[in-house]
Amino acid sequence: MAEHSHQLAAILFADIVGYTAMMQEDENTALEKINRFRQVIDIITDELEGKVIQYYGDGCLILFNSATNAVEFAKLLQTDFSEEPKVPVRIGIHMGDVLIKDGNVFGDVVNIASRIQALAYAGGIYISEMVYRNIANKKGMDSVFVKEETLKNVKVPIRIYEVLTENSQPVLQPTPAVETSKLRIEENSIAVLPFSNMSSDKEQEYFSDGLTEDIITQLSKIRSFKVISRTSVMQYKKTPKPIKEIGSELGVALIVEGSVQRSGEQVRITAQLINAGTDEHLWADSYDRPVDDIFSIQREVAIAIASVLNTTLSRKETQQLDYIPTVNLQSYDFYMRGKFLVEKRNKTDLLIARELFQQAVNKDKTYANAYSGLADTYLLSSYRGYEDPVKMLWLAKKNIDTALALDSSAGEIQATLGYWYHQTFDWHAAEITYRRAIELNSNQSNVYLWLAILLEAKGEQEEALKIYDKGSEINPMWDYLVQNKIRALANSNKREEAIKQQKSLIEKAAYDPILQKKRNVELSRLCWSFDNKTEAIAAAEKAGEKGLLKFYQEGDNSLLQKQVDNYYRELINKGEYISQLWMGLDYANAGVREKALECFNNAIALKEAAITLLLIRQHTFLNIKYLSIALIIRKIKALVNF
Repeated sequence: MAEHSHQLAAILFADIVGYTAMMQEDENTALEKINRFRQVIDIITDELEGKVIQYYGDGCLILFNSATNAVEFAKLLQTDFSEEPKVPVRIGIHMGDVLIKDGNVFGDVVNIASRIQALAYAGGIYISEMVYRNIANKKGMDSVFVKEETLKNVKVPIRIYEVLTENSQPVLQPTPAVETSKLRIEENSIAVLPFSNMSSDKEQEYFSDGLTEDIITQLSKIRSFKVISRTSVMQYKKTPKPIKEIGSELGVALIVEGSVQRSGEQVRITAQLINAGTDEHLWADSYDRPVDDIFSIQREVAIAIASVLNTTLSRKETQQLDYIPTVNLQSYDFYMRGKFLVEKRNKTDLLIARELFQQAVNKDKTYANAYSGLADTYLLSSYRGYEDPVKMLWLAKKNIDTALALDSSAGEIQATLGYWYHQTFDWHAAEITYRRAIELNSNQSNVYLWLAILLEAKGEQEEALKIYDKGSEINPMWDYLVQNKIRALANSNKREEAIKQQKSLIEKAAYDPILQKKRNVELSRLCWSFDNKTEAIAAAEKAGEKGLLKFYQEGDNSLLQKQVDNYYRELINKGEYISQLWMGLDYANAGVREKALECFNNAIALKEAAITLLLIRQHTFLNIKYLSIALIIRKIKALVNF
């Protein structure tokens, strides 16, 4: 930084409210808070390219090159300080031209930011109208008008806004502009439709799907973009639906589509950006390159789109876009094949994916994400009860450690680490790591799912629903996430919404009779848990589920039990691993109370990874009042570091 220069900057003031009184009451506690205050600020400032200009007593002055980074910093700070041990901090931000001389900052901007901060309450973030205008359309940066204030030594009255956080105090009169923006599709929201495989070899389908996935990943590295995840967009593969309809269904303003033609060691890729509302083509280009130049093409597409949308990339974003995960194309091929199979979540595909990831790391020992993918196969197998969790967790951690040694800042690897913490009952570390993974890559809908399940089990229902909603924003078509959200809605006594969403899943499965039957069974159990017997019976009849009907009408669960008995008898005959937890869940769903409770106790003794699911009320259970497993819940809680 020059010794004497002018620049446009966002100035942030933060201080601890009531620090003098704290010192008089308990000097040690006050010192602990000031130390925590400074430590956290130092960590977050580096992440968001800020510069601490000065610490003074119980406060600090920080300079940022963008309003977005300043506000994001403020939100992260207040989120951290709202947790124990709490630190009551107030923040003020203003933006304008400043003079930087000998490491200090001068100008009216500094004075105004300081005055705005003094008006904020503990836990609040107040900003000027200049800052508000710069963040008004940014995702996750909602603000409301507070008041117009004449500040000391400032001639013109300043309009002050509050950045909303979970701990914001209610504002009675939000500005119309904020209300309107909530109804508007975000202008930088993007869906990348599956690229068409134009190659004569249909085996190259995975390559075009992989390109789609990687362009989504690249665009997700740009913080100002909201990018729909792959699971949702893949449902539009070869769809006849018009762009406008797809944009409306996904809730996006922009669509990227294109094609891939691979022939030997050459590849031709075309891509175009379309306004989903008007069908206007905003940008298009084609690339004829050697196939091993694929990562450069993905980077160029992301940068071109950012340029068309007048998006200025930060240094960190540029570095992330420049990152090449592997120089070995064969390794990349194996990784992409494995990644698609993992999404199917069944045991057969997980085992095949595991072998593919192993081949990927054999080809390139430095491919961090391939080790992470390998770890995911072990973790999913552990959690779903496919294989012995003790062995799976050990193998998962071995690969996670390798991945972290290669790239500790990858969001995907942090997500896998969080899932390992989750399954080893260190939920404090899991929650921190999940949130860190989202900061690094906000496009990971699986992390929103895992975090929401953890929060549900902690009893934080409203926060869990918020996380489910965030996951749905980037992956609106992922049924598994919706199913889990329905359970959270039911447990929050939001019955109408739970049933509405379940019925939407049934409508979505209209062309798949087997899946529609399953969805009707789920609706039946949901209605039964709400004591709505008429709708429960009607849904069971639609599904043709004789076992449920016999239980509903006669109180006889023998058919349900027989189905479960036969299933596990077949697994035993095949010599398959049997999870006590998942067997217990099946018997609980069949209304076989004593057998279910026996399995649950066995699972606790074995410390099975997914036993913590029982901390969440399961509305699918029959004949088991939740109080009857209160002792089991206490045993499980004793295993968890919350």
